[in-house]
Amino acid sequence: MKLSKLYSNDSRFKNITFNLKGLNVIYADVLTDLKEKKNSHDLGKTKLAELIDYLLIKQIDKNHFLLKIKDEKGNSIFINHIFYLELYLNDGRFLTIKRSIENHSKASFSINNQKVEAYIPPSVWQFEDLGNDAAKKQLSEIIRFDFFKNKTYDYRKAINYCIRMQPDYEDVYRLSKFKGGKDVDWKPFMFDLLGFDGEVLRKKYQNDTQQEKIETEIKQLKKDFSVNETDRDEIVAQISLQKNKTEEAEQRIDQLNFYEEDQSLIEVGIDEIENKISKLNTLSYNLSFDINKLQTSIKNNFAFDLAKVEKVFLESKIYFADSLKKDYEELISFNEELTKDRNRLLKKTLKSKNEELEKINLELQELNNKKENLLSFLKDTNTFRKLKEYQKDLARLESDLIQLQERLKIIDMIIHKDDSKEVLKNEIEGTIKLIRNFSNNTERNEKYKQIRDLFSKFFLAIMNEDTYISWSINANNNVDFKPPIIKTKDHLSKDTAKDEGRTYRKILCVVFDLAVLVAYSKESYFRFVYHDDVLSQQDNGIKLRLLDLVDNVTKNNDIQYILSVIKSDLPTDVSDEFVYFKKDNVVLELNDRDETGTLFGFEF
Repeated sequence: MKLSKLYSNDSRFKNITFNLKGLNVIYADVLTDLKEKKNSHDLGKTKLAELIDYLLIKQIDKNHFLLKIKDEKGNSIFINHIFYLELYLNDGRFLTIKRSIENHSKASFSINNQKVEAYIPPSVWQFEDLGNDAAKKQLSEIIRFDFFKNKTYDYRKAINYCIRMQPDYEDVYRLSKFKGGKDVDWKPFMFDLLGFDGEVLRKKYQNDTQQEKIETEIKQLKKDFSVNETDRDEIVAQISLQKNKTEEAEQRIDQLNFYEEDQSLIEVGIDEIENKISKLNTLSYNLSFDINKLQTSIKNNFAFDLAKVEKVFLESKIYFADSLKKDYEELISFNEELTKDRNRLLKKTLKSKNEELEKINLELQELNNKKENLLSFLKDTNTFRKLKEYQKDLARLESDLIQLQERLKIIDMIIHKDDSKEVLKNEIEGTIKLIRNFSNNTERNEKYKQIRDLFSKFFLAIMNEDTYISWSINANNNVDFKPPIIKTKDHLSKDTAKDEGRTYRKILCVVFDLAVLVAYSKESYFRFVYHDDVLSQQDNGIKLRLLDLVDNVTKNNDIQYILSVIKSDLPTDVSDEFVYFKKDNVVLELNDRDETGTLFGFEF
């Protein structure tokens, strides 16, 4: 597929007829000092690449220049523009694509056996006003590129390797539209383009993502519901027990049979309470007895009347010696001290016994209250009241059962996700083996070898230095496309300065695009490439060798090469004449004399 014509309904637009073979030059003659006027891109040579991309069914938004720039009424300044792009198909037919700006989400197609006359739109449109997705699908069916058969993506995945704009020169493999995205968005495609099986890599990325998603979900479920798959059998046992209780409660309610329930209350409730009351009463009685004895003992103080003893001795006419009296006095004093110590201990014990008795009496009061409540319930003959009580119990049992069943459901969900993770793990291991097999046998891939050889050959022709493309497997067992290594003549790696590095990257992108087109030139594939400002900041020798290579490649492989350039970037030979830029090669001339020299015929 090549570009044949580009034109518009607006008479100010500079219509273009492309050369179907060889070189096509978009030439800008900048007359005004760039410091005083807008830069050369305002002439439209870069916007031309964006316009071609749009006509090849790119979906645009409000940030695209065709919609972004507004008039006084708030409408796009291109609102009344209709653009037409005529393509020369690989089967020899011509296809015209029509897109307006007012209805930028629509596209129409007209297929003809010959070019349209001048810049007059076709009178017959086989497909009209197709939506963006339908238009892409229809265009894919019309151009029928071999490479995209049975792929999960269409021709647009590769289109910017055929329309390279300035941001796309930073990386040979990764275009600017893939920056900030995921590797799965472009690496499987690039793997396919180099002759490997990109579907294997795509599945690897998808399975990695799915596995990470499952692991996150499992962690969240365990955190939210406080469950673990190891608790499953315990939950099953609890559910079985709870079901039995629930069924029994339901049967009692259905039959209104409260006898067993009442008996259970008597045996488990009243009997148990009465046993406790009996034991506590015994303890209370014993404590009360002990307390009475202690209180009596404390009251019985030591008593001994020495005067009475003296009187007895006197009446008996027995001599009461002073030493004996002294002994009695000492004995009395000793017993009084002993009584004080004994009473102190008795009071301490009495206090402890009183506290214990008070505690037991409180417990007895609570138990008696409970007993009265149970007796009241048993004596109550109101069936409805009992039914309500049993229904509350049933509701509680059912609620507990539901919670257990939900926990079991979550555990089973976790187990299922674990099983899925194991399946994915096996699939991932299978794709890793395939990727490693590709890596270990790259020399057997003829398409890859062809592209790599052409890449090195083309770069050597332009830069007189060696380079090559390669890829490796990273720590995640995915593919990394290594930046091309440039070797000097002494086979050392070249460390370039910033500006020099930009120059090298641009040439690397150019030769990569050419190598791919040549490798696929025998198949139905893109047969054009548009390189915007490719000669900018290049050495004159590099420019001449690049154009020599382009001339050779396009003639021998039926490829259309389009480049945009400003006059100051043109290469010169020893005669100081412009080479390769003959009148036949220049398909569009732009200048800054006035606004009519721009692509759209007006400034914006």
